Amino acid sequence: MTTTIYPSGATVALEADASREEWHAVRRTGIGGSDIVAICGLNQWTSPLEIWRKKTGQPVPRRVDEVLDEAAEMGHELEPFVASRFTKKTGLPIFENPGTLRLPEIPWALVNLDRTTVEADLPGVVEIKTRSSFALKDWIDEPPVEVQVQIQWQLLLTGWSFGYAAASIGGQRVIVHRIERDEKLIDDLLAIAAEFWGWVTTETQPPLDGSHATSQLLDRIHAHPTRKDVIADAAEVEKWLTIRRTAHEQMAAADIAATEADNHLKALAGDGTDVYIRGELAYTWRPRKGQISWKAAALDLDPELDPEPYRGDDTRALNIVMENL
Repeated sequence: MTTTIYPSGATVALEADASREEWHAVRRTGIGGSDIVAICGLNQWTSPLEIWRKKTGQPVPRRVDEVLDEAAEMGHELEPFVASRFTKKTGLPIFENPGTLRLPEIPWALVNLDRTTVEADLPGVVEIKTRSSFALKDWIDEPPVEVQVQIQWQLLLTGWSFGYAAASIGGQRVIVHRIERDEKLIDDLLAIAAEFWGWVTTETQPPLDGSHATSQLLDRIHAHPTRKDVIADAAEVEKWLTIRRTAHEQMAAADIAATEADNHLKALAGDGTDVYIRGELAYTWRPRKGQISWKAAALDLDPELDPEPYRGDDTRALNIVMENL
């Protein structure tokens, strides 16, 4: 694409060949595609608190994890390969990152596109991912939620109507999904981002969530205590101690209930291994060295009996995103 037109009115805030220092400096001035994913509570490694600290110029202790660092490095190096596979699988051309885009009317809205393409004379975004073989099940029918959110943010910035997600799975398979623009989700993401940017501009710390990413960040921030005693607000401390105690009690009760259900199912199976109901395999179990190995084979026999799937931390942003998908 020699001439790129963005119906959104986006402009190039930084050229693609800019230095990494320049890229980081511009990134601090707004919310990008990976940022909105974390803000919505969809990044298991990065919390909204970490994004907020970075945007407000506060120190964020680096996470020391050689495995994750190498995975990120490999992902970057494999991008050209995945891009070429995208073209081979779709027959569509693929173009390099046009640089960092910014919306003049919403100057804190930023994005860096991995690649772009053209389909039937219309431009679209291409998001490239590299994942381990364990992620295959998450990519079979559609991209994971966090990837869909990232692409919708890209469509907001470009004003384009579609995008593609191309993922290398285990280095042996590339899966490509096409994603249509979702105006409702884009509007909700924009509202979530606006609220978050308000916290940045006023230097108001966002509410803490229950993610492991936030827990790990706090561990890194306070890794070297400088004092022993802290006098805290009694009501606040007692509130969270009560919530913590109640949560542990509920977990213990849930464990007992689950074990009771297992025991009833084992008794119903008796000396059998495969249990059928309504002509369908319901579950399979076999005792192994004193432990029970369960294989769920028919979880959707009755929607009323099928518990709602776990959706991560119960944050407003995450709930809004999930309602749109």
